[in-house]
Amino acid sequence: MNSVKNTIRHLSIPVIVLMLLVSSCVPNKKLVYLQSENELKKEKTYDSITATYNLKLERYTLKPEDIISLRVASVTPDEYNFIKKYEQDLGIIRKLNQYDRVDEGNGNASQPLMGGGGSSGGSETGFNNISNIILDRMNTGFVLDLNGELTLPQIGSVSLSGLTIPEAEARVSELLSGYFETPMVRIQLLNFHFTIMGEVTEEGRYTSFDPELSIFDAITMSGNLTEFADRSNIKLIRREGGQAKIIYINALDENTLNAESLFLKKGDLIIVPPLKARTTRGYILPNVSIVLGVSSTILSIFTLFFLSTR
Repeated sequence: MNSVKNTIRHLSIPVIVLMLLVSSCVPNKKLVYLQSENELKKEKTYDSITATYNLKLERYTLKPEDIISLRVASVTPDEYNFIKKYEQDLGIIRKLNQYDRVDEGNGNASQPLMGGGGSSGGSETGFNNISNIILDRMNTGFVLDLNGELTLPQIGSVSLSGLTIPEAEARVSELLSGYFETPMVRIQLLNFHFTIMGEVTEEGRYTSFDPELSIFDAITMSGNLTEFADRSNIKLIRREGGQAKIIYINALDENTLNAESLFLKKGDLIIVPPLKARTTRGYILPNVSIVLGVSSTILSIFTLFFLSTR
C-alpha cells in the first residue's frame, strides 16, 4: 500500500509540471492572422478567389494645424523656386522630441517612418545615423492655420482643409502654373502618428508619411506582436469630437478586412493585451518549479534521514 502511495506521489509531480507546460503553450489558431472558416476546417481552394471584402477606407483629408511637406519639381531654374526658398527661410517648424524618431533606412520618403521608444531623446540636434533627407522632411514643413489655409509667397492664402493629398497637390500645382513651367507638386503629411502598447516587440509612438495605414501596418511597424499577444482582443482607442471611443479588433478573423476600424486615424492608441498563457509561463510555472524543487530537496533530506536512523 505504501509503495503504491509513493508511486502516486512521485508521478504526481511530473504530471503537474506537464499540465502546466501544456497550458502555457499557444496553439497556432491563436497566432495566425485573418483566418477564415474554411481554413479552420482545413478546407482550402487553390488558384482561385475564395473571398472578397469591400475595404472601408476613408481617404485622409487635410485638417487645420496639420503639418505638411511641400516640394515643387519643375524645369524652372532653382533660383526662381520661391517655394523652396520660403521653406528654408522658415527654419525648423516641427521639432523632433523624445516621442518621435525615424527609421535608419535608405531615406525613401514613400516608406513609413518608424518611431517610438524615445531613444532619440529631446535634443533637436545631433541625430546620429539618420538620413539627411528624412531629417529634413521631419524638421521643416508648412503648418495649416486654424482655418486650414496655407500662406505661400506670390500666391497668398490657399485653402487646403477638407482636401485629400492628391487634391491638395492638384490645387497648388494649378496655382503655381503661372510661376513654374510644368510644376509637379508633392505634398506629404508629417504629423500622422499613432501609439501602440502591450504585447508588441517595440512599444512606442510611430509617425508615418502615409496616412492610410491599417491595423496590420501598425503591427508590422512595431515589429509584430509577441507570441503571447491576444490577437483576438486588440483594443483601439480613438479620439473623436472630444470623446474617447473604444473599439475591439479581432486580428485572427478574416472578416476584420470588412471592418470600419481596419484603417487607423491620426492619434489612435492601440493596446494589445496578453494571453493567459503568458501569465502561466512567465509567473506561475517558474514559481511552481521553485516550489517543486524545494519540496523535492526537503523530501530527499527526510528520506536520507529516515534511512540513516533505521
